[in-house]
Amino acid sequence: MHFRNVFFVFLIWGVLCFFQSIIFIRDRNSRGQEVSAYIDYAHRLKVDEFEIYFNGKKKLFPRRTDLSFYNWDRNVSTSNVSPNYQVIAENACGLLFKNKCDRKIVNVDPKAYPGDSTTRTPIETDLYLQVVIYDHILRRKT
Repeated sequence: MHFRNVFFVFLIWGVLCFFQSIIFIRDRNSRGQEVSAYIDYAHRLKVDEFEIYFNGKKKLFPRRTDLSFYNWDRNVSTSNVSPNYQVIAENACGLLFKNKCDRKIVNVDPKAYPGDSTTRTPIETDLYLQVVIYDHILRRKT
């Protein structure tokens, strides 16, 4: 599936299923430095104009304000809470994200189980060095 279409499907799916996905993107910035970030997709949908990403005018790109940002060449990292996730960086298991609604943990280690109600989907694309989507589905309280 083409990367832009993936975002559109997730937008529609998120409205129906109450999910809060984390998107991992690894790419090169304008200086040729390798950077990566874990992006709170639901939060970015609220603060960004996503039409430019959907129609291919601009690439979704890692920012220092994302959940976790890392510049591989300069060894610079930042971590930020979002409305949906708390970052747990000081952990023996590696980087974890705790969902603020259901308090479940999303484990982004590719060799580990991603967590309850979470799936890990690598996306094949020529637009980025690497893309992985962690779909965390929230259960509705009845």
